[in-house]
Amino acid sequence: MIQESSLHITEFALTNDVSKVSSIRDRFVNFLSSLGLNEREKDAWKLVFTELINNAIEHGSGAQANKKIYARWWSVNNSVWLETEDSGEGPPRKLIRNPTLPTDPLAEGGRGLYIIQEFADHFNHWYSSSGYMAKVCKGYNRLNNVLPLNPEMDAILDELSDCYESLSLFDRMAANLLQDERIDRFVQSALNMFMDARDYSAIHLELYQAEKNSIYQWISSIDAYGVFGQINSDASELLRLNDSINWSTKRSNHPFSSAEKYPVGCCAPLYVGDEIVGLIAVGCEANDQIILSNDVRNLRALADIIGVSVSRALLDIEKDERKRLATEMHIATELQQQLLPIDKEISEIPGYELFYSSISALEVAGDFVEVRQNDAGEYLGCVIDVMGKGVSAAILAGIFRSQFIAYSFRGGSLSTFIEGVNQSLESQLGGATMFITAFIFKINPESHEITYGAAGHPPALLFRGDGALQELVSTGPPMGLFPEIEYGQTQIQMSAGDRLIAVTDGLYEWTEGEDIFGWEAMVKWFTDNQHLDSKTLWSQLQSKMLQARVSQSIEQEDDETLLILTRK
Repeated sequence: MIQESSLHITEFALTNDVSKVSSIRDRFVNFLSSLGLNEREKDAWKLVFTELINNAIEHGSGAQANKKIYARWWSVNNSVWLETEDSGEGPPRKLIRNPTLPTDPLAEGGRGLYIIQEFADHFNHWYSSSGYMAKVCKGYNRLNNVLPLNPEMDAILDELSDCYESLSLFDRMAANLLQDERIDRFVQSALNMFMDARDYSAIHLELYQAEKNSIYQWISSIDAYGVFGQINSDASELLRLNDSINWSTKRSNHPFSSAEKYPVGCCAPLYVGDEIVGLIAVGCEANDQIILSNDVRNLRALADIIGVSVSRALLDIEKDERKRLATEMHIATELQQQLLPIDKEISEIPGYELFYSSISALEVAGDFVEVRQNDAGEYLGCVIDVMGKGVSAAILAGIFRSQFIAYSFRGGSLSTFIEGVNQSLESQLGGATMFITAFIFKINPESHEITYGAAGHPPALLFRGDGALQELVSTGPPMGLFPEIEYGQTQIQMSAGDRLIAVTDGLYEWTEGEDIFGWEAMVKWFTDNQHLDSKTLWSQLQSKMLQARVSQSIEQEDDETLLILTRK
């Protein structure tokens, strides 16, 4: 009679995850197929297998993931044997001694042992201090010969069993990834789970730029961070090229600065996206421990899971930032609607054709144009461009407009007004890189005299009735950058047929083909089209810009603002 010690016994170690039972059961069914069992016989064994494993999970490991359940099977003397072993107390002894069907036909449990008892030729049980074992045997008239002992095949099966345990481990890690809100907690728990399931002495995590962002800073505070010190530069480059490094006493190739007590180990790079941001390593205190290919694969899988968790955390931060920006943009839009005019305050000036318009590239504009009348019967106009977007730009434009309105009531020289706005902005901005450029003018409709001042703004264009062109350049730097700046003001006379055009940079800093349209091209375009009325001039320029954007499939690049004042 063949002794069991000489048999080819297949063994798998399982955890308490019921969802993984089916893959092992399929291996068992393949074994039955190799013996020549028919479908009905295999179905019966599948039921027995499932009941034994479920009982082992329920009574053996319970909710403790670190407790193992073993399933073994073999064939001898035309009989099939299936054995399960767990560390629990097994089903109640009374139920084992006399398995029966439950009295309630709708009951969810209680049938398994009865089914096994009725199916098997032999159904044996053992209780001990180490746990519970159940063994089922079923004889047949004739079975196919099983494969002889094969050490190479045994090694393959052992490796498959190890892979199964690893899959179960990483499956639990993935479940934790969906539950943990803090990346540091997840990484620490993943490392702990990995170490509990493996025979290593220590685990090490290292980031190359730990101060890069808050996610990396959180990770650098976990217990496993920097346990081995730092990897040397040569080993770091080798790791980048090979995706893993093994070290041992025999090779004398220890790559870390503070891990002498771990003479054997391996490490794998930590990827976030396509970038290597750090590494994970395991070390062993025993000189004779061997790092196998499975160890490397499992460590790479661990690094991949942690890399995914870091990418997910960074994406969450990016989403939060986008949400914050969207909220800020909504606030800015409401703020601008309250602080800046929607309807035109003044639509005409006696003796002049007045036209002005502004198109924003975003929900919140950085440009602003307005014309008002003061108590002296003069008309005040401004075209401004705020450096910045969002809430800050809306607030800055609002500050300017409130002072512009106050100036329209208060009166005084333009230069004094611009100097006051500059000092106010500079003191409130406190050195922030924000400023306002502006072209501001005041016109007396009776004398046709225009006084203007400009703060770092593109020159206004004065087209004379005879075709001559004069550029009205700035009389000082942008407002908000420097304190104690003196701004000048200049007076010009408007004659019949003269036209004043003030713009912001969005009308010439836009892409046409492979080049920027540019200031000179804009001036030439205005010069060539002076025969058009103001509204047509604006619409045709907009049409030209739109055509360029459509041909290149790009969006509007900047706010576009224009003011045209023509003496009749």
